[in-house]
Amino acid sequence: MATFGSLRRSSVRFDSFRVDLSSGELFRSGVRVPIQDQPLQVLRLLLEAEGKVVTREQLRAALWPQDTFVDFEHGVNTAVKKLRQALEDSAERPKFVETLPKIGYRFIVPVEWVADLSGNSPLPRVVPIAPPGLTAVPPHAAKEVLRAASWRWRFALLAIGLLFMATIGAYMLRRRPQAQPDNLTITPFTTFPGFEIGPSFSPDGNQIVFAWFGYEKEYQFDLYIKQVGQERVVQLTHHPATFLGSAWSPDGRFIAFMRQVDGDPDASGIYLISALGGSERKLASITTYGSYEPIAVNWSADGKWLAFAKGSLPATKASALSDQAPSKSPPEHYSTPVHFSTHLLNVETTEERALPDPSPDCVNTFGPTFSLDGKYLASVCVLTEGVAKIYVQTPDGQQAREVARAWASDFTGLAWAADSQSLLYSTDHHLWRVSLAGGKPEKLLFAQDVESVAVARTGNRLAYAQVRHVSNIWRLELASEAKPAGPATKFISSSRGDGSSRISPDGRYIAFQSGRSGDPGVWMCDRDGSNPVQLTFFGGPQIGTPSWSPDSRRIVFDLRASSNPELHTVNVDGGPPKRFPTGTANASNPFWSADGHWIYFNTEGPEAIWKAPVEGGAAVRLTEDKGRLSPQESADGTRVFFYKDQGGHLEAWSASVNGGDERPVPGIPADAGWVPARNGIYLINGSMRHNSLNYLDFVTQHVHKIADLPDLFAIWGPTISLDGHTFLFAGIEHSEGNLFLVEGFR
Repeated sequence: MATFGSLRRSSVRFDSFRVDLSSGELFRSGVRVPIQDQPLQVLRLLLEAEGKVVTREQLRAALWPQDTFVDFEHGVNTAVKKLRQALEDSAERPKFVETLPKIGYRFIVPVEWVADLSGNSPLPRVVPIAPPGLTAVPPHAAKEVLRAASWRWRFALLAIGLLFMATIGAYMLRRRPQAQPDNLTITPFTTFPGFEIGPSFSPDGNQIVFAWFGYEKEYQFDLYIKQVGQERVVQLTHHPATFLGSAWSPDGRFIAFMRQVDGDPDASGIYLISALGGSERKLASITTYGSYEPIAVNWSADGKWLAFAKGSLPATKASALSDQAPSKSPPEHYSTPVHFSTHLLNVETTEERALPDPSPDCVNTFGPTFSLDGKYLASVCVLTEGVAKIYVQTPDGQQAREVARAWASDFTGLAWAADSQSLLYSTDHHLWRVSLAGGKPEKLLFAQDVESVAVARTGNRLAYAQVRHVSNIWRLELASEAKPAGPATKFISSSRGDGSSRISPDGRYIAFQSGRSGDPGVWMCDRDGSNPVQLTFFGGPQIGTPSWSPDSRRIVFDLRASSNPELHTVNVDGGPPKRFPTGTANASNPFWSADGHWIYFNTEGPEAIWKAPVEGGAAVRLTEDKGRLSPQESADGTRVFFYKDQGGHLEAWSASVNGGDERPVPGIPADAGWVPARNGIYLINGSMRHNSLNYLDFVTQHVHKIADLPDLFAIWGPTISLDGHTFLFAGIEHSEGNLFLVEGFR
């Protein structure tokens, strides 16, 4: 067996980046990143150092021959600066390249080298490199570093270093599932600008059909076909869709697809098209739904039936909005079906059958998928937001049994292994495998940022979409209630996504949601965004928006670790979170009252606004129980604002803090995001990439625009500091997705 020393390194991966060492190119999520030769040489030296410090003298020697007459200090600084620009890194808060003043630089994230097996295999294999450990610094250099830093920064660096070591140590000691065999090869299958998702193999495993949109046509999907080993791509459909999912027929002749088109229900439905192209044949209409969740179609083993999820109408309830993480959908709203269940559609006769849910506890059933041997039908049973189970049934919908359970904010893919003895699924961008017999799911470590998966019937191939919907927290400083001090700027960011922030009442800290540790968690940082600290460690379950106590010492949030969401509090000075009992089922979206005596929240199914005493006791219902969501107390403490579902659109309403007196808030358009302030309400209104911040003055009842917001694909979670000077919100700049091909998967 070849050792790593005998392998020829062909490329290297870190985070969402890949460096092709043979061509000298840098890619991010499959998209080429422009970079000059010297910054690329610096990057290569840092990567090859594998966590050790590369001195400035080493960089000088590598970049310029001894007889070259240049300003070396300026040249090194310029090369490193351009490298950081290419990586979108920061010298003040580095994610990749750390500066050791007057010494050199160090690469601070794990990397994976991709190497050729000395010519024995035409395809590369991944050789992982462990995260770098601590690097010893020479005594004289250490003195220079210490002299350059104040006591405060030394303490901060020590605390962050200890936290980093503890996190890495816990990760390394945690029992890990077994990865796939060493003979796996993973290569990019598509590297197009924009978003590719939803792969489906042809029966022989040599072609893949997938959905794609480019940057200039966001959420205008069409279907494309690409053959393994070739770069030629054929466009199959020519009717842009908001959401699109497809499946290749077992005989290879047809491709079935489910298409949802915003504003055109007649174009939405289940369709059939020849794999060679041509005209489409509509087989059935579908229930439009402003999300990707029901968009999937799957063939039975005999090629006679299509399985898909279909919703029943009329709509009477809406999914929780406001400060929960957004769905991967455009900001239009739809009537929400009461319930999605599995339907079977006969391809020839268009006969349609509804199957029973695998469990009476299923709020919705998504992603029905036939096993390749035709014996079973698997599906995802959603119990509540963030909690789901995988069931298998016989194809007629009988004899259901549970095989896996997941706590995740999204469940984005389900596929059978080729032998029909196990299932693969993706949750929260991880790829898992579970045996048909059940048992503990295995995390497949070779795949990262996964959002959909497909397995070839033959050829030992697997394909998955690697995606990025990275959210950041943005800040807009206000000179007065209705005047900005400048444009909005990106404030808190990481490669794993941050959002739903809240500023503490004393103005010193910010609490926010983040996945930067690998799992959803509540984090806290200083008001300037520095010194981030993780407060919760639940290891996977979805966590809601944090809300501060008025003394700025505790935070309340909702946790979805079971079928019912529950409220928890955590002390910012340390200690484990504690469950906050409300005496009600399905408590979520908490908000602490300004006097500190109450915690507002809404129940789910039915949705009503409640408040519970902080010291314990029975909760008090404040509103009716039809579509009331996400309470927030007014600045004067007399009203509680909330969203009310009105026929699929969410309107701003308020009620007395003592209950009753429900009425709409005039001046706020439907489906706008808002946050109460001292003398009015700030609201975000507009459409995708065209949003603005507006202010409703309670005295004049006049709404006027304060500022145009950045060119963002999605915006949510507005909040304002108690002093009225800092406005925060979360946003996604754009979505990226590429397909990867795995060879040798069994």
